[in-house]
Amino acid sequence: MPQAKPSHPATKKSKETATSYSLDDQPGFLLRVALRTHTTIFTSKMIENLTPPQFSTLAKLREVGPCSQNYLGRLIHYDSATITGVIHRLRTHGLIKSCEDPLDSRRVAIDLTDEGRRIADEAIVTIREISKETFSPLSAAEHDTLTDLLKKVILR
Repeated sequence: MPQAKPSHPATKKSKETATSYSLDDQPGFLLRVALRTHTTIFTSKMIENLTPPQFSTLAKLREVGPCSQNYLGRLIHYDSATITGVIHRLRTHGLIKSCEDPLDSRRVAIDLTDEGRRIADEAIVTIREISKETFSPLSAAEHDTLTDLLKKVILR
């Protein structure tokens, strides 16, 4: 019986490339593993069972104050569907509310409720502890360098 030919025959060059590739040295792979580590710590320590998207939303609202849902989504790099779902869940839990946009009275903005502000403040204290644990192997200079490099990748 004839053997099936591979659908993508490996060339000598592709074999050499494959053998010279070390997954453990790839930034994308390392980012994914580091994120998994951070997410595990986040999940075990974050108050009120907040998810990372919920925390980001509360923290950014605490930072910038009332704003449109669309603008908030852009600030925290979420697409429309993601920010809509996060806002819905936070509103259901009484942590955010709709209000008049302070820059344009014809538009609706979102803002933290008093309870949302309290939880955001506590969560910000907690995230500092989480980040300290996640990045404990790094010196202060390495932490700053990592932050700068990640911003460079994100803002390209």
